[in-house]
Amino acid sequence: MKLKNKIAACALALCAMPFAATAELSKAEWQAKAGDCANNPSAMKATIAQVPAADQAAFVAKVNEAIAKKPGSTESKAADFYAANKAAVSGAADKSAVLAEVYATVPVEYLTDINERFATELFSRNANPAKPVSDQQFVELSTNALAVVNKRCESAENAGVRQTFAALMFVRASGGSPSGLTDTFVSQMTDPQAKESGGAWISEATGAGGKEASYDNMLAAANAGDEPDHSVVLLMSGPSEVFEALLADLQAPGNQSASGSPSGLGGGAFVAGSIAGAAVPSEGLPDARLDRIPRGAIGSGDGVGGNRDGTNAGGENPYYSPKRGSNTNVIEAPDYVK
Repeated sequence: MKLKNKIAACALALCAMPFAATAELSKAEWQAKAGDCANNPSAMKATIAQVPAADQAAFVAKVNEAIAKKPGSTESKAADFYAANKAAVSGAADKSAVLAEVYATVPVEYLTDINERFATELFSRNANPAKPVSDQQFVELSTNALAVVNKRCESAENAGVRQTFAALMFVRASGGSPSGLTDTFVSQMTDPQAKESGGAWISEATGAGGKEASYDNMLAAANAGDEPDHSVVLLMSGPSEVFEALLADLQAPGNQSASGSPSGLGGGAFVAGSIAGAAVPSEGLPDARLDRIPRGAIGSGDGVGGNRDGTNAGGENPYYSPKRGSNTNVIEAPDYVK
């Protein structure tokens, strides 16, 4: 009888282990872990999964505040901001809310790196070639997410520049289609400065018209710190080995795949009537959340980075090429992040 009781107790303990491992942290506990995640960004994804969904944005803000206070070079901080915030968005329950917190709390100069790498590594519409995202679906998903970002950035310093960086990320992630996407995003911005200058800033940052890509005017408008050397940041953080298809998850709170009727998600929170400036989602949105490596790097005004078939208009893909520059022994950042 005692043996049976012991076996039953062990079975109960084993059943309880998964729940103990994912138990939610109290406010005092997650606040205490912010410093650890700032110093060890690799711990962020596991930690944020234990933070209550309602507190995850506040946790991200706390971690970003801690990173900003760390000593070190501009490039080392850029690598930390990139790694911690990428992990936060990947592990968050409500990705739109956490993404909004990223653009509201990361110092402006570091958004130069984040917008480019998030566009390729997290939100590229080419992430799952087997289930391409149509132009209509991309506009709906991106404008819904930007409505959340724009609202959050309204209360942040340099709101217009921050809103523009978020829009720029989706312009890059689009692969150059549909046409007029920049105008769509600018019309949705709520900050007067962004509405006036956002289009020009995006054109300058993407090197539209064959001009050299530059963030100078955006950073000057925000009186920001020095822009990090992106090639050094890439070397410090390492080229990403994990690419995620999170575009559809921007519409699915609770880290669930965006299948089924979008109008029923989040109690209808993603319908245009409840978020100003958001597009009305279409029914039957395909699930684009598969762990597939995107086949094209997105980062130019003319779509050189690739398309949904994974081809590259310029021949060689600058992001996945082993060359990445004139010296084959040195991994350099692709042209679009320089």
